[in-house]
Amino acid sequence: AQLATMMNLFRKKESKKSEFEIEEDDEEKDSEFVKSLQVNLSRLIAYAESADVKLQREVAEKLANEAVKPNRQVQIVEYGGLKLLVPLTKSKDQEVQRLAAHALANLSVNADNQRLMAEEGAIECLIQLLTSSNELIQRQSAKALANLGVNADNKPRIAAAGGIPKLIALASTSLIAVKIEAVAALANLAVNDNNELEIVKHHGLEPIVNGTMVAAEGLEMCDGRSDKEIGLLEELGTQCARALRNLSVNPANKTEITSLGAIRHLLTLVNYPNERIAQQARRALRNLEFHATGK
Repeated sequence: AQLATMMNLFRKKESKKSEFEIEEDDEEKDSEFVKSLQVNLSRLIAYAESADVKLQREVAEKLANEAVKPNRQVQIVEYGGLKLLVPLTKSKDQEVQRLAAHALANLSVNADNQRLMAEEGAIECLIQLLTSSNELIQRQSAKALANLGVNADNKPRIAAAGGIPKLIALASTSLIAVKIEAVAALANLAVNDNNELEIVKHHGLEPIVNGTMVAAEGLEMCDGRSDKEIGLLEELGTQCARALRNLSVNPANKTEITSLGAIRHLLTLVNYPNERIAQQARRALRNLEFHATGK
């Protein structure tokens, strides 16, 4: 009965619209959201493990949707949202896991949250989700780790928790959307000397160069592809070129990256009519001491 009461607290009393579904410009409703967080999250946290799946899904989804907004990212964490979401990543229900990972990915955009999430144990939980058989869970957990990996202190934490081999495994997948998020995470982690060595040690260069090839060849022959497919290939090319740029800072990696055939694919990307891709490819080539002219 008490659990049912708390479920109702997250809904309007006289409407089907959730209290969480509010407009940014509605100050009264904004105040209701903050009050709902203050009053209800602490209660929901206590029921996180015993709550029925329907409640877990509902709350995680609402928090994920609201966490897109910068001010909500601060409020949700400030009022204890991590104490609810982090345990939900361990749910036996894959949809709950996905929604919790999605919420954490959105919250991790905030720089302060990146530190707080690490302190709440989110890194270890997200790394465990990388081994899920569910593509959407893989994507959201890798995306969250990519965001968390921007923080300098989190880079060694993610490595120490075993994140690098698992991200490399996802970077090796044929699923482009998953590959993008995993490579993006590795690119961020590579801005750390020890991590750069660990990525190479665990054979991370091969799937990244392979991703560069997939993007370069796919974009060369993009006739008949949908806008969505082209967009995914463009993002894959950008992230792979960025990862190679960061990994090629270490002189010892230059020869291996070159021997894997990366330069040919980077030269294709540097001439692609998208400045974001071309810029990353140019920077990677510059680190490899190879100019776009081939000289």
